[in-house]
Amino acid sequence: MGPGVVLAVLGAILTFAVRANTSVINLTVVGIILMVAGAGMIWHARKGTRRQRIVTREERPAGSSTPTHTVRQTIEERDIE
Repeated sequence: MGPGVVLAVLGAILTFAVRANTSVINLTVVGIILMVAGAGMIWHARKGTRRQRIVTREERPAGSSTPTHTVRQTIEERDIE
């Protein structure tokens, strides 16, 4: 998420604080592009990655003649930085 914030801040500085006029490049447009790219990176980082793991195991009570009992456990994992 850090690089997205940096891009957004640099874009805001170029858009709102820099008053230089150049004939080659429009700094306001570059600043807006950087802000949009930064917002996209922040959104992507906040969304995170989700994984789901399903574990199935059989449990047998103390006596060996009793039937097995199947347990299904779902574990959701989410990557958070």
